[in-house]
Amino acid sequence: MGNGFFIGLTSSKNQLREPVPSMTPPVDINLNSLVLFLGATQGWLFSVLLLFKRQEVGSINRHLAVLLFSISTEIGHQFLLQTGLIFQLRPLTGLTLPLDALVGVALYWYVRTITHPELDHSLRRVLKHYSIFGICLLLSTPYWGMPFEDRLQMMQTGVIPDAWPPLVYYATLLQVPIKIVSFTLYLALAVCMLIRHRRRINDVFSYHERVTLNWLSLMLVLFTLGLINGLVVLTFFQAYADSTQVMGFMNVFSMVAVFYLGIMGLMQPAIYQHPEQSYLEEEQTAGIDTIEQSSKYRKSSLSGDDMSRIAKKLKDRMQYERLYLDAGLTMPKLATAIGVSPNYLSQTLNTVYEASFFDYINGLRVKHAKILLADPGQQNLAIVDVAMAAGFNSRSTFYSAFKQSIGVTPAQYRRTPAAYQTAG
Repeated sequence: MGNGFFIGLTSSKNQLREPVPSMTPPVDINLNSLVLFLGATQGWLFSVLLLFKRQEVGSINRHLAVLLFSISTEIGHQFLLQTGLIFQLRPLTGLTLPLDALVGVALYWYVRTITHPELDHSLRRVLKHYSIFGICLLLSTPYWGMPFEDRLQMMQTGVIPDAWPPLVYYATLLQVPIKIVSFTLYLALAVCMLIRHRRRINDVFSYHERVTLNWLSLMLVLFTLGLINGLVVLTFFQAYADSTQVMGFMNVFSMVAVFYLGIMGLMQPAIYQHPEQSYLEEEQTAGIDTIEQSSKYRKSSLSGDDMSRIAKKLKDRMQYERLYLDAGLTMPKLATAIGVSPNYLSQTLNTVYEASFFDYINGLRVKHAKILLADPGQQNLAIVDVAMAAGFNSRSTFYSAFKQSIGVTPAQYRRTPAAYQTAG
């Protein structure tokens, strides 16, 4: 344990033992240890920057900062072990033991807070989940009372000696299943949160840039693969000498994860601003399930005549004011513009037009783009400029929406617009 996050989960048992030197060895700083130092330093720096980054929901960054600090401190501990500096800083030996328990919790709460701001994120609720770290902290206390040589040997070999006093042995060993189960559970919950978020953004936003969190999806996949790797080594290869080396590669993964999470976390803006948060809170209060469309409006008091009036009002405003050209248009923003409840507008779109908010708005944008592409006076206008003029945020999104609707790319349509005049 204590050899980095995933190693901390998986190497509590290993048949290899290396005796602790009787004399203080010289400090050995090589390329590998230097990389570890840089990896830990960058993680701590990212943690500080995230804490000071202005964010509408500050707790988003705090959870990510906790995640990065935990992994980075594990890496820093590895640096002390590999260089021999741990002999100069003996009280720090094994202090990272309970930090693994923070990773899964912080990851889950980061995903939860950024994707579901309408849920309860009170300090009391958050601390209940972080109490897992408190349990591991308490269980680590007997281990910290052991002599330096014993603590160091466990950190270097990953072996929990059965010759230790029962209290120390079982308190240390018990942390392994706690960390594995908690991380697996919180990782699964984070994945579910992200899936729900990706399903409902079409009902809230007219764009996908900065809100789909593709980078976070990739990160969750990598964490899952790292967990699987650790469990496989623990289950099938723990008795082999090469297992320690295999798990050592997780240090590289940890450093890459820290850099990637730090950069993307600093660049990621708050997804839901106040209007969108209010809309989601209203849906939650009304008991609306944004995933199950069949029962979504079961308790709604909106009549068919009401929806017809809203649909006509929406059509008129779109035709004469072209509200869809606003690249930052959201469901609450459009609902305010036409003077109706966001929930009523959502129900009208799903029932009358049989389309999500995203599909409805981008369908109008594609039609506007078709006019520009077919206009002889606009032939010198670049495709990307056509996309922006039609309300799209990016060329790739425009190409995807256009081809899905018309069946050809914008460039193909521009060459022979008459051949596709009935399409879309």
